Amino acid sequence: MTQAREHVRSAPRKLAGADKAQAARNGTTGAFVHLHSGGDVTEVPVTKVRYGRIANKKAALSKVIAGYADTAAKAKRTGKVFVVTYAVSPNGKIEVVREAPSETPAAGGSPLDAALARAKGRGATKVAEILKGADMLTAQEFGALIGTTHTTVNAKRKGHEVLALQGATRGFRYPRWQITPEHLPLPGLAQLFEALGDQPWTVYRFLRAAHAELGGKTALDALKAGQVEAVVGVAANQTAGAFS
Repeated sequence: MTQAREHVRSAPRKLAGADKAQAARNGTTGAFVHLHSGGDVTEVPVTKVRYGRIANKKAALSKVIAGYADTAAKAKRTGKVFVVTYAVSPNGKIEVVREAPSETPAAGGSPLDAALARAKGRGATKVAEILKGADMLTAQEFGALIGTTHTTVNAKRKGHEVLALQGATRGFRYPRWQITPEHLPLPGLAQLFEALGDQPWTVYRFLRAAHAELGGKTALDALKAGQVEAVVGVAANQTAGAFS
């Protein structure tokens, strides 16, 4: 739906009976959409084509409008610019993927600052998508697969014995793929954290990447094959190279 244009009226108005009939006729031609709150009505202009796309999507449209209203109020209250990212399914269902303060640089910032801000925004959206994956488990779900409690899982997370990822709005999520065929946590994670630093997302990327030093295998597959020393060595070499 296109962004609502500023209407000539300064405030919502009461719609009389004749006006309601005219609104219905105009609405079907795609002239505008009416937003009602009790007796108050305001008009949002849309094209005929876009009107047809949203005419039967009242629930989704209501969610977008409510989200906009809440975010606009939050932006006014805090004085910050907010970025809201929606995921729209083929059947029209909509879900908020991310809502966070914008990292857009102040006016007059350099093109590089603007590019970095856009990159950070894309990265945050990607993180949200990863954490929504079916293979991302809660501590309780993860614990059930390795035969322990969520309390023990949390303790293992703090000790870097298991990998847990965290985004802006969702709690810790534990990748299912770090469980071995024997239903045990991935071996060597504590050493890997020590080599790469206390950065779970760095460890995640390292595990999922293929490494020539490991014969083209991913670090994850190499650890599951018991090549802990080789994997930790590759990580240590990468870290040393980054700071040499």
